[in-house]
Amino acid sequence: MIKVQRIIMTDSHERSWIVLDANGRPITEVNEYLLYLHHLGRSPNTVRAYAHHLRLFYEFLSDRQLSWKGVVLNDLALFVGWLRQSSASAHKQRCDTTINVILAAVGSLYEYQDRLGIETEVSRSRRFGVRSPYKPFLHHINRRQSLRQSVMQVRTTKRLPKVLAAVDIQRLLEACTHLRDRLLLSLLYESGMRIGQALGLRHADIRSFDGEIEIVPRSNLNGARTKSRDPYVVHVSKQVMALYADYLVHEYREATHDYVFVNLWGGRIGTPMRYATVIDLFRALGMRTGLHVTPHMFRHTHATELLRSGWDAAYVQKRLGHAHIQTTTSIYAHLSGEDMGEAYAPYLRERAK
Repeated sequence: MIKVQRIIMTDSHERSWIVLDANGRPITEVNEYLLYLHHLGRSPNTVRAYAHHLRLFYEFLSDRQLSWKGVVLNDLALFVGWLRQSSASAHKQRCDTTINVILAAVGSLYEYQDRLGIETEVSRSRRFGVRSPYKPFLHHINRRQSLRQSVMQVRTTKRLPKVLAAVDIQRLLEACTHLRDRLLLSLLYESGMRIGQALGLRHADIRSFDGEIEIVPRSNLNGARTKSRDPYVVHVSKQVMALYADYLVHEYREATHDYVFVNLWGGRIGTPMRYATVIDLFRALGMRTGLHVTPHMFRHTHATELLRSGWDAAYVQKRLGHAHIQTTTSIYAHLSGEDMGEAYAPYLRERAK
């Protein structure tokens, strides 16, 4: 069985992952690509996801006794069927979006190998096009399109991001037993920041008088990552800043670091909170409220409320720290049936005049 093995990088002491074949030997072409992602600064979670996606691909190759260099279009179609069948046997169906993410990882591996000058059937089919003896394989793909995009995609149904109702947000806030936890949830909801950005906050990043919080990309001891490449500022309400002040006065003790969110009741007291602590917190809140929520749902909710209130997508883009406005419009500029009804009512009133 193909396995994913966690390792510690000698240069940065960060976690990373490699893929091992059925005999426990490293799969060279995959691990070189994962190392490339690490050197590009991709987060450990991203590298882990790619490792697991590529593990599935190599399990398929092993089952079919195929060489990764000799994979052709029919093999990729069979891989899609294999992904669906293997998930069905595990009684948990993979959705088409998940399958596309796995295919994108496979395409990225082939694109990386193509840039190194390594010849594969995938790269040959795109390079030689319709005059190639490999015409049946992807000859319709634009030559300028990346291999990641051109390998294959499954048609998917776009799903609306999950958002929280105001009453649910209030229930979650009331379920918090500590000011620190209430501050964390309030900050996620009012600023739309990612959980990694919140966990990486320092006290120097918060300007209480102006209601400003600076999101600064940097290395954090707790492994938190901002994801955005450039620093930017978000504004929050006076209520959030007052909650921050209460937290400092009543709960924040002598900490060994200047992080805003630190362990106060468990683990190493005074050290920065980690992702695992947040997962435990949200699991506890779910048990108290009966709501299944994730930190990112607060970001979805914040962006959705801004757009519904009439904010221009360009402002929402800046507030969320997106590098491209297309990201904002494709993910967050969604409309429900209720939104459409509310937009249609003024039109009817205007037409009736």
